[in-house]
Amino acid sequence: MNRDMRIPQNKGAKGDTRGAARPAHSWAANVGPGLVTIASDNDPSGIATYTLAGAWYGFDLLWVCVLTYPSTVALQLIAARVAAITGRGLTANMREHYSPLFFYFAVARFLIANAFNIAVDILAMAIALRVFIGGSTMWLALVSGAASIVLQWRIGYVQYARVLKWLTLAMFAYVGVIVLVDVPWHTVALRSFIPRVMWDEDYMSMLIAVLGTTVSPYLLFAQAEQEAREARCGAAAQQEATDRKMGRERIDVLLRTVLSNAVAIGVMIAAAATMHVMQHVPVGADAQLARALEPLAHGYARHVLALALLGSALLTLPPLAGSAAQAVASSFEWERGERRDGRIAAVLVGIMLIGVAGAMLLAALQIDAARALYWSALVNGMTVTPVLVLLVLLSSKREAVGDLAAHWTLRALSWLATIATAAALSAHFVLEFF
Repeated sequence: MNRDMRIPQNKGAKGDTRGAARPAHSWAANVGPGLVTIASDNDPSGIATYTLAGAWYGFDLLWVCVLTYPSTVALQLIAARVAAITGRGLTANMREHYSPLFFYFAVARFLIANAFNIAVDILAMAIALRVFIGGSTMWLALVSGAASIVLQWRIGYVQYARVLKWLTLAMFAYVGVIVLVDVPWHTVALRSFIPRVMWDEDYMSMLIAVLGTTVSPYLLFAQAEQEAREARCGAAAQQEATDRKMGRERIDVLLRTVLSNAVAIGVMIAAAATMHVMQHVPVGADAQLARALEPLAHGYARHVLALALLGSALLTLPPLAGSAAQAVASSFEWERGERRDGRIAAVLVGIMLIGVAGAMLLAALQIDAARALYWSALVNGMTVTPVLVLLVLLSSKREAVGDLAAHWTLRALSWLATIATAAALSAHFVLEFF
């Protein structure tokens, strides 16, 4: 339930509106890191990870999506508050308040994770296209990436999302599956609120992956950049107006996160109810992932999954690339204006091209698509802790968050998420090496 993104027209020194003829510059500089739809909160990496979590561990990981809800909301509110108060995104604030070592480490982590996420999402698009038209996955990855770049360059996101969001209706097929199959709801309720943790390396890997795609780092940066842009547009607003806006933002975050986590829970329940009986289903590209949809779609399960992958990937790629481009801009302290917009647009295209090359390499090496999507979530989960630490520490600085510095509830919830990801990572390290 994300609000539509408002795209300001870039203006030259004389106040003209020539920037309107260059939607890529406007999109890359201002809207790329903005809020996205529920579908992009659950991108192909998320769909694959939640499906495999349900297939391998049944209902045992439902608690992650339920119990992390308060912390996820708290982290997004802190990110939004930092941007609204300072008029700058997270990367700019981290550069100001932390040593270069920590800042550049966080930015490098963010760029690497986003580039890999872009690559696997493009690979997912290629797999989806192959379901409908056949052909080489490698060349379909090239076509998919090129199409995404052209769409970002030529079309504003509001028009872009207005059409593509209908593809993501395929995600609601998981709800249909839940209605049709026998679901042990008492077990679902129990596992949603009472964690069942196994001292097992594979379980810890899956836990880290689910955490990585549930507490999505790029959405925190996207949230902050959107708020920063709006804060700069209304720089003359009084504090009271800012507080009212943050009140609306709070409601938006609460509802959006509920719906996003509900989709994730639906995917996991559907996979657990249909695939878990097979016990540790081997990762097997689109055919394996589509099995969760067979009770509803039967022979068209792969086609329904392909539509969900296409829609969610196309909606996720712009904010992934846009937020990464903004991080680069903040790192080099580029001054705002048309020159900066052009540089960000160039960086966005460069990041997308790296993603396309990565997707083609994965296809050429015949890396299983579902496995690559799962790896992307795992990379996010394994590298998110330092970013969360910096964000929570930033929330204690009054110059960055204003009165929110005294709001111990949000800070406690954010620390809880940070500690949980760190604990899962530590447990995985111990199980793997000792």
